[in-house]
Amino acid sequence: MSASRPKATLAVKRSLACEMVKCWQQAHESIADIPLLDGWGEKHRLFVKWKHMEAKAAAYYYHVLILDESNTEKSQRAAVAALQSAEESLRESRAVCEAFHSASPCRVDGEHEMVLPLQEREPCK
Repeated sequence: MSASRPKATLAVKRSLACEMVKCWQQAHESIADIPLLDGWGEKHRLFVKWKHMEAKAAAYYYHVLILDESNTEKSQRAAVAALQSAEESLRESRAVCEAFHSASPCRVDGEHEMVLPLQEREPCK
């Protein structure tokens, strides 16, 4: 992804984060209409909400960095407000992450525990 490249500007990173917010919001709206059985529906909804909140936190964070480049008092006040929103989104993301990982079903079958990729577990730490 372009946002992970060192030369990507903050504006590009913020734009990509905002696109991710839109994508996860659409997924959140769409998944509500899908009937999933055996408890997986709630698990999927929690995952989508987790990623949506994570994307919001990233978008706010990049917005803070852009505002912080300006030395005006108005920009600094806006940066503080955006930082508070980023922190709130991150807290909610972590809470939903914990709910996702503790929600049933926790096993794919009776023998093997469902293992998520490491990248999906790190934000909770």
